[in-house]
Amino acid sequence: MKFLTLAKVRPGAWSKLENDLPAACYEGMKSAYVTYGQYDLVFEWEAKDMDTANRIMKHMAGSDLLISETLVVASTLKEFGKVQ
Repeated sequence: MKFLTLAKVRPGAWSKLENDLPAACYEGMKSAYVTYGQYDLVFEWEAKDMDTANRIMKHMAGSDLLISETLVVASTLKEFGKVQ
């Protein structure tokens, strides 16, 4: 399963991200981007099932460093274009 997490860094938390974000949050991480706009960070990650995904998301939420929204990737744009 593929996921995208859109995150806002809580005020004062930028300096803590590198050391205080639980290691479990990096499980399945494919890439991470700093962005400009509504969200500060975008994480692209994978999990083998929803139980694993929920465990990772609980660690993110429990860190109190980020406010996030996670999306399940349904398909790529190319795959979606092939749907009849």
